[in-house]
Amino acid sequence: MPDLRQRAFLEVLEPVYDRLSRYALAVTRNEMDAEDLVSAAVLVAYEKFDPTANHERYLHYLIKIASRLHKRGRYRERKRVPYDASLAEDISSSGQAPETAAEIRLVMDALNTLPDKMRETVVLFDISDLSLEEIRQIDGVVGGLLRDCGERGAGFLGFDDADWFALDEEQVVAGA
Repeated sequence: MPDLRQRAFLEVLEPVYDRLSRYALAVTRNEMDAEDLVSAAVLVAYEKFDPTANHERYLHYLIKIASRLHKRGRYRERKRVPYDASLAEDISSSGQAPETAAEIRLVMDALNTLPDKMRETVVLFDISDLSLEEIRQIDGVVGGLLRDCGERGAGFLGFDDADWFALDEEQVVAGA
């Protein structure tokens, strides 16, 4: 059965093939591109070929296919630019540097090992830069307990405890 379909297609294609080739050459102005266009048009036509249909205007059908394929190809090529290594190196990334992303991941994993209250205190103080008084108001915790919680959390994470110890004791106990 495929041989009959193929023979029927070739019988319809053979009389119009030269004219299709000339059309493709005129449109593309390049022999290699013209051959590619004709091949693509013939393939599309063969895939949709119906041996029982009327083939009087088959040249027009093939030209329409070739025209649309050529327009689609030109549309896709219009924004393509050649690669320039010097320009590519000058493009800055809007994302994080890989080192920064890795460090953030390590800190987040370490924070996830802390109990919730301790993690919240450390995040609010070290990352959000809130004062202990502001954190106390948010959490509703007594100042001394808040300081102890933060110190232990920072110690577990290996943060510098100098920030916690350098605070004025009056600031920590205020509101207690």
